[in-house]
Amino acid sequence: MSLKKVILNPLLQLLLVIALVFTYQSKVDSETVRFFLTISTFLRELLVFVLPFLLFSFVAVALSAIPKEGMFFVLGLMLIVLISNFMNILISGAVGFSILSGAEAHQMPEAKEVFLPLIDFHLPQIAGTVQALFVGIIVGFINSLKPSECVTKIISTLHRLVLKFMKSFFVPLLPIFVGGFLLKLFAEGRLTGFLEQNTRICLMMCGFLWCYLALWLFVSASFNYKRAVEIFKTAFPAIITAFSTMSSAAALPLSLVAAEKNTKDKVLSDAVMPLTLNFHMVGDTIVVPIMAMIVMLAFNHPLPSVCNFILFGVFFVLNKFAGGGVPSGTIMVTVPVLKEHLGFDDSMVAFIIAFYGIMDPIATSGNVCANNLFVIIFQKIRQFVKKQVA
Repeated sequence: MSLKKVILNPLLQLLLVIALVFTYQSKVDSETVRFFLTISTFLRELLVFVLPFLLFSFVAVALSAIPKEGMFFVLGLMLIVLISNFMNILISGAVGFSILSGAEAHQMPEAKEVFLPLIDFHLPQIAGTVQALFVGIIVGFINSLKPSECVTKIISTLHRLVLKFMKSFFVPLLPIFVGGFLLKLFAEGRLTGFLEQNTRICLMMCGFLWCYLALWLFVSASFNYKRAVEIFKTAFPAIITAFSTMSSAAALPLSLVAAEKNTKDKVLSDAVMPLTLNFHMVGDTIVVPIMAMIVMLAFNHPLPSVCNFILFGVFFVLNKFAGGGVPSGTIMVTVPVLKEHLGFDDSMVAFIIAFYGIMDPIATSGNVCANNLFVIIFQKIRQFVKKQVA
């Protein structure tokens, strides 16, 4: 990676801003805090305004691209991905509840003084995110079955504009967005000791992710130790690339090579790996729910009820189809779900975005590792179904 790419990398910039806020927050006066909080509040309103368009256009474009003749293959693959993502969230939730129940020691203290922005911005919300998501699904499927040049042009143009806004405007300002809310939390005295108190929990979360992926590895190898070692060695270059670049796309060429070697089926690996790249994210579906619970406890919120957590899981899984192509896209499209079903406020949203920035290399490498294993498991499922049908 060149020096220019390192300097312009939004996630590395985010980590730098987090470090600067942690180091110099005690020297920042209240008016400066309110100034940056005002910018963060305005950016939050822009994000909330744009998210329905992002969800609609990304889902509609993705589903419209399904070729009519390959509809059943793609729908079958998507169904398996949806089930896998949802099961991962339920497993993550069970682990999160077990290690965090009664963890009062991890709470932040109540605010000593509440800081408000200089100007309170409120942009109109044209559509809800849930409605936008389902309309995108309907439009995408109809346009796939009966392609319309006009519809394709409209959703493609909207998709391009939203992507340009996110990549060219919002993502470069992401460090300021997070920094303003972090300054508010420090000024209110609510971040004291958070890292020290939660380091052990974060290590347990990462340890569980890799133990879970080890189980996937042995399943893909039919519990043959030598075969498991061979599969992991083949996939390791893609995994380490994902960790160092925080990008599943950057690891895709290596993942394709690994998938072909592990399945001995180039057609299958070339079809499955790109399709699952931005949708099937085991690292995210394991890490984000536990992170959300940590943040809830830190902000003195009770853990969610089982019903609320299941609803969170359902919409988190559906929103996964709209996060691809945007840096930190996973956590961005999850913001409405966190607010609606887990009761997140603006400070909690900013905090989990910063938290995700720190955990991103681990989550992304987990995504790539799982997708390399998923191709092998999908091949086994496909072969089993063919035998049953024959």
